[in-house]
Amino acid sequence: MIIEIEIEGEEHPRRYRVRREHGTIQIWRLPVATNDHDTSAIQVDWRMPEPGNYSLLVNGSSYDVHVNEIGVDSDLLELHLFGHVVRMRASNTRRRRVISPGAGPDGTVSVKAPIPGSVVQVLTPRGTTVKRGDGIIVLEAMKMENELKAPRDGTVIDVLVEEGVSVESGAVLAIID
Repeated sequence: MIIEIEIEGEEHPRRYRVRREHGTIQIWRLPVATNDHDTSAIQVDWRMPEPGNYSLLVNGSSYDVHVNEIGVDSDLLELHLFGHVVRMRASNTRRRRVISPGAGPDGTVSVKAPIPGSVVQVLTPRGTTVKRGDGIIVLEAMKMENELKAPRDGTVIDVLVEEGVSVESGAVLAIID
């Protein structure tokens, strides 16, 4: 996957290729200019002891990072590291949450599993009113927890899974009206 990170105050976004392998993440910075030749991989092992707090092991060095999502735009982040706050936008070429094709602001939308995994937690039971960006289900895949979020405001009209079940990529997990 390729992600692009725009850091407040920098002229050009940084681009990275990210690959998960054997419980770690490998990250390569992609060249911004033709004279940029740094292609070395960064090894990252991480844990999330609680939502928004991350313990990172980056090439053998340990870091504690706190991340705040700003507003309902889950791509806009505030990163707290070493007493500094960095505002950034991290965007993926593919969306983190998958909704049914053609779903607009009206009608139902399906929250689907973007990858195969196991349901760790159902955050919003049937009948819950949600806002865009609210967590719906936590899915664990490849030792990483992914919070699937509501793509728009609505009411959860059905939850088709329960905690502990395994799901395939593309499986409908919940429906929002």
